[in-house]
Amino acid sequence: MSTTFFQDTCRFVVPKLMTEFDWRDFQAAGCMGNLGHESGGLVELREIGAAPGRGGYGWAQWTGPRRIAFLHYCDVVKFDWHSEEANYGYLIKELHESYGHTVAAVAKAPNLQAATRAFERGYEGAGIVAMTDRYRWAKIAWAAVRSTSPFEITA
Repeated sequence: MSTTFFQDTCRFVVPKLMTEFDWRDFQAAGCMGNLGHESGGLVELREIGAAPGRGGYGWAQWTGPRRIAFLHYCDVVKFDWHSEEANYGYLIKELHESYGHTVAAVAKAPNLQAATRAFERGYEGAGIVAMTDRYRWAKIAWAAVRSTSPFEITA
């Protein structure tokens, strides 16, 4: 599986998250690692195997009432739900409105692993956590913005 699209998106989104929430690069990468895990590198925008109108949608695989709210947001702002603008915009909306506690928890994280874990616990609340894979995606995100190999990252 190629990670080029994910890396390119992270080079654009991580600095925006850093500015938006006063996060450090590894903290924003922890957020992106979770989203990378949820959506197969930001390319599987609808839950695999789910019936239309069911399952998770978007970068975060928003489900249930959050899926409905995400799709409504897209209608209101006139963005295609597949777009980067829609997914980033809704992520920011949720983090500012209902998930401020997640922003604060990630901001306190001292390293990439802790930031990845804080975002999963506060925002994703996954049924199957798969933290190893979330951390793998976070390392890819952080390496993309630091222009290093993810294999060089040990934080």
